[in-house]
Amino acid sequence: GGFGGGGGELAPGKKLRVGYLSGSGFWNSTTTARSMRSQYALHDRARVEIWCYACQGDDGSEPRAVIKNGCDKFVEAAGWGHQRVAEKIKADGINVLVDLTGYTLNTQTEVMAIGPAPIQVSFHGFPGTMGADFIHYLVADRRTASPDHQEHFTERLMLVPHTYLTNDHKFSRREALLAPGDPLYAQQAPSLAEFGFEESDIILCSFNQLYKIEPEVFGVWMDLLKAEPRAKLWLLRFSIQGAANLQKQAEKAGVDPNRIVAHDQFPRAREFRIKSLAHLFLDTPLFNAHTTAGDMLWSGVPILTLPGDNFAQRVASGMVKAAGLPWMVARNLDDYRALALALMKRPKKLAAITATLREGREAAPLFDTALLTNDYQRALLMSWDVNEVHGAPFHIVVAGG
Repeated sequence: GGFGGGGGELAPGKKLRVGYLSGSGFWNSTTTARSMRSQYALHDRARVEIWCYACQGDDGSEPRAVIKNGCDKFVEAAGWGHQRVAEKIKADGINVLVDLTGYTLNTQTEVMAIGPAPIQVSFHGFPGTMGADFIHYLVADRRTASPDHQEHFTERLMLVPHTYLTNDHKFSRREALLAPGDPLYAQQAPSLAEFGFEESDIILCSFNQLYKIEPEVFGVWMDLLKAEPRAKLWLLRFSIQGAANLQKQAEKAGVDPNRIVAHDQFPRAREFRIKSLAHLFLDTPLFNAHTTAGDMLWSGVPILTLPGDNFAQRVASGMVKAAGLPWMVARNLDDYRALALALMKRPKKLAAITATLREGREAAPLFDTALLTNDYQRALLMSWDVNEVHGAPFHIVVAGG
């Protein structure tokens, strides 16, 4: 049964107690654990306490160990029923409970439905509204969930200025920054020939899952290949049949199927350096690159994106802007086609954009995990202040950006 949330009063000088609930148990196999691994430690301990509730056991991974080390209390709740988890969260006096799972793997929605905390927030794991009155806030940014879309969310919006989708690349993926002068650079340095490309090729890529590619955007990609004979399209082969079907579709559109290059997933140690061989990443409007967008921008590859109406179709816009490339957000499909074509026909312009991205990576808000954590923490603190005054959630917009 349900019960009123704990953590109802915050005494003067008392820290806000934030609980993170992970259905996946902060496993390395989830992008949320890998992306947020440093974030728990980066919270300001003068203002907040961080409690983590892991609903699966230890996978022995480095990200989980880093997360466990970075929080104040880590509760191993594998095998517990939802009621027991909720009772523990209430007994611990959690003020703000953050669901990292949403409707993904090993969901903990039932725990949230029991209502163990006075403020309950959806963050990072599920890209969209939970459609549930027991989730009070959804963390987003102004590009991903613009204020004029608020009636489409059951939650109140908690809008941060840059991007809500944090990543850990600045700390854990330093290999992308290796310069030619670095002695490590030559080790496993990828070459164009190794992946079936020639020096003269213009490499367009889309490393998104194949289900995100629908006929309309694929038709635009084929138009681009027909307009620029040196261009090739580089995809990941998530399924042999899927990649083969796209090659067949290219042939039907009058494009040589050999210009669609498909590879299996790249080994992690080389992944970002291999991906950096591409000249331009073409995003999928149906469902944007989310984690992949952060990977590509950290690899130094500009992204062309086209925002749609729903949350999952708008995430890359916030990320591209936070990487310092606001002009790479198209207004419609014709604009997307024209922008891509202009960049392909003007390689010096594309090279200049790439250089801007690579030189600015370490300073860009997108990769400033401490900044993003601080913005998001300000939103959590504001949610508590609003609750104290009004006893109900209100939209929260954190200034900046």
